Amino acid sequence: MKRHIIVSCLLLLATAIYAATTSSGESQKWWGYVSDDTEKFGVGVSQADTYHCAIFIPGKHAAAAGKTIKTIRFGLIAPNATNVKVWVSGILPTSIDPAQTSEIVDVPDSKLGKDIEVDLPMPFIVSSTGAYVGYSFTITKAATDDDKFPIIVTGDDTPNALLLRTGKAIPSWGDYYGNGFGGLFLQVLLEGTFADYAVTPDDFGPVYSKVSENVTADITVTNGGNVSLTSIDYTVTTDGVTGAEQHAELSSAAAFGKTGKVSVTIPTASSQNKKESTLTITKVNGQANEAVYKSTTFTLYSISEFIDRNVVVEEFTGTGCGWCPRGLVGMEKLRETFGDRFVGIGLHQYNSSDAMYINPKNYARISFGGAPSCRIDRGEEIDPYYGTENDICDDFRAEMAVPALATIAVSGTLNEDATKVDATATVQALFDESYSLEFVLIGDGLKGTGASWNQANYYAQYSATQLPADLAIFGSGGTYGQSSVKGWVFNDVALASSYANGSNEAGQLTLTAGTPQEAAYTLTLPTSTKLKGAIKTDQLYVAALLVDGNGRIANAAKAKVTNEGGTAVSAIQSADAAVVARYSLDGRQLSAPRKGLNIVKLSDGRTVKVLVK
Repeated sequence: MKRHIIVSCLLLLATAIYAATTSSGESQKWWGYVSDDTEKFGVGVSQADTYHCAIFIPGKHAAAAGKTIKTIRFGLIAPNATNVKVWVSGILPTSIDPAQTSEIVDVPDSKLGKDIEVDLPMPFIVSSTGAYVGYSFTITKAATDDDKFPIIVTGDDTPNALLLRTGKAIPSWGDYYGNGFGGLFLQVLLEGTFADYAVTPDDFGPVYSKVSENVTADITVTNGGNVSLTSIDYTVTTDGVTGAEQHAELSSAAAFGKTGKVSVTIPTASSQNKKESTLTITKVNGQANEAVYKSTTFTLYSISEFIDRNVVVEEFTGTGCGWCPRGLVGMEKLRETFGDRFVGIGLHQYNSSDAMYINPKNYARISFGGAPSCRIDRGEEIDPYYGTENDICDDFRAEMAVPALATIAVSGTLNEDATKVDATATVQALFDESYSLEFVLIGDGLKGTGASWNQANYYAQYSATQLPADLAIFGSGGTYGQSSVKGWVFNDVALASSYANGSNEAGQLTLTAGTPQEAAYTLTLPTSTKLKGAIKTDQLYVAALLVDGNGRIANAAKAKVTNEGGTAVSAIQSADAAVVARYSLDGRQLSAPRKGLNIVKLSDGRTVKVLVK
């Protein structure tokens, strides 16, 4: 998808928080992840399609928990939009029908092109499981920019603020947090009793600290109270023992419905251990916290010595993806910046015509909403060039700073006929834990000829001078400034993994703290003709990924594959030449390299002698 700035028909929705009191004495407030004081953009797939757009309101949300949704407000200005509906559901629906949605309301065409407010016939209560609020429509003809990019977005990226799918181009729901699109322009009118002082801490991940050293964690809090939030008081409870109340100031005030950042101090243990802890916000601006949900639970790791983490970046890409050149550049930047700490895995799954295509059944099941995109250690889906904000390197550094809970080493050996790699990994954990172990075979320096190797390039429509310096090579006038790039050398390409038919054959590891455990797996090199001939055996790598119970990569290792038979084929193989036949000295054709002197015929017509040890 592409962002298109809306210049001809900006939506002027209310920025002020509307508040009113009903006859029953309850209050009403407009709330949304976005407001109208930021620039509007259009997002879309540039073609006729049916769109489904939504936000998710968590059941513990400080402003919305227990409140009633009375009205939905959004914007849609595409002239060829039809069959518009708004809906609310307790689940993310796969189809917009009464079986999966609590309420569906048809929106008349007469309401389009201006602010759209739709009352719900039966007000919807935000329960503990949360609420999905959205709208759907069909673009019958992508005749204008507003038809091509019909979804109105604005503001900063926020989790749960932009959930999208379409009937054809994007068949599965995805949360587009981290892709630089901002949030969906959608607001809801909430009705209920709103306290003056009500703040809820957002859930946050594990906290890591060295033994006997207190650690500071930056957390997000949401203000559901009428009074602007400036400070909190909080306690931390571990093993049933609640520590002293502490005070923290926000860096900037947060109004009703808004979030703020605050640094809290977490006390650690005197010995290495893993504990479940609870943070509770007790006061807001010095007053008792009246929020329904005041606490969140997290895991606290007290560690004797931190273990460096190698970071895996799995990129969804393909030669048929015209915006994917920026992903290629982003991955190269990570290689150059972080060296061995970077474990890059390019998943060429966008188009099956790609010479480097790897069947999704032969790799871990990872969902991506579009290309190019990536996941760092299988976290949020983000852009492989911009990251969550402006630079993917910033996101990588943040992940690299998180200590690992296990060490891992890997090695790989190529067999004599260069068809398989025997991989071995050794893992040692700090705590008793179960992990799954995955092996991946990666190729660098891949280059070929023909359409299946040509990289689509939408950046050719821009002048090189209009693009960032590192993307200028793909702009008009740049080295690769053509709509179809020929001769690109691809790195970090996933060639094979321990997955087969959707199942990881490398299996599970049940680790005992401090005890090394070894596991092995044999990876098979690709056999497709167009890819096999491009693989260089001196640029093969094996990676071992340690995956925790939450599906996140806990640590990883990568190593260059060694050659068991001592074959020198990689030394005499040119960029576009591959071995087509092997013969003994007496002229007999060999099915595999044989110890001693072999005669090797290459695809570029050369015949060379190779000593196999």
